[in-house]
Amino acid sequence: MKISAHIPPIQTLRVLEAAVRCGGFTRAAEELALTQGAVSQHIRALEAQLNTVLFVRERHGAIPTPHAQALALQARHALRILERTFVTPAPRAPAPGKRPVPLVVSVLPAFAARWLLPRLERFRKQHPDIQLDVRPSAMLTRFDDQDRVDVALRYGPGHWSGLQSDKLMDEELFPVASPRYRDGKLPRRVADLATCTLLRYKSQPWEVWFQAAGLDMTEADDGHAYTDMNALIEAAAAGQGIALARRSLVQADLTSGRLVRLWKRSVVDVHAYYVVWRPDNERIESIEALRRWLHSEVQRSG
Repeated sequence: MKISAHIPPIQTLRVLEAAVRCGGFTRAAEELALTQGAVSQHIRALEAQLNTVLFVRERHGAIPTPHAQALALQARHALRILERTFVTPAPRAPAPGKRPVPLVVSVLPAFAARWLLPRLERFRKQHPDIQLDVRPSAMLTRFDDQDRVDVALRYGPGHWSGLQSDKLMDEELFPVASPRYRDGKLPRRVADLATCTLLRYKSQPWEVWFQAAGLDMTEADDGHAYTDMNALIEAAAAGQGIALARRSLVQADLTSGRLVRLWKRSVVDVHAYYVVWRPDNERIESIEALRRWLHSEVQRSG
């Protein structure tokens, strides 16, 4: 099969993806070990090929256009497919008499219980030479000699001083409820939320979804507010109210019918899931194997 001449070079796609994700040319250049001029040259060549502007150049940097953001998302998916095809090594068993390499993983409790742990058997089969020690915790690990964590799965902005981070996936937010909520009389219109019990999660306000839905509403500050996402989801499943849920955490409940999604409207959260580690960690090969496997699981779940 002849490869189309319209497909940009892989390095150009990497530059585009990094420039959009990093929000400009300077940080993309640092991440890719290129000069800022080289990054700019790749982007200009791509703009010339597409005959469109991808970044708005301003005095303090370059701002990606919506077209650039859409292209970067597609490029990211394509690069991950190529990475899994050509980089992921074949599973290997530990050498006779050699113990598996221990790898301590810090992860938020809800993400551990609802996303990571149900998938871990596949990791064990693919990497019998790595022994994961999963430690659910809401505390932000310091990666020092005291906590002895090798890698963390964090939900946040994506940049932590002195640490390497790799974006795992975005998070989609939408309202969910038990099909038994109010004896099955679920709200039909988004405006009906004004008469419903809205379950509150302290670090994830409803306002972001209200704005996307065009609702002139504010989140009430009365009633019980949850500090644990697991508890919030379980309260919704018990019919106590409607929760603004993260897709990755309720997918299994939606599939089983334990929860129902109320409307198609959703928003992508400003925060996302990241794989985070210290670049000088001596178990970097095992961290890299875990990182690649996590990305393959994200692709698997769609």
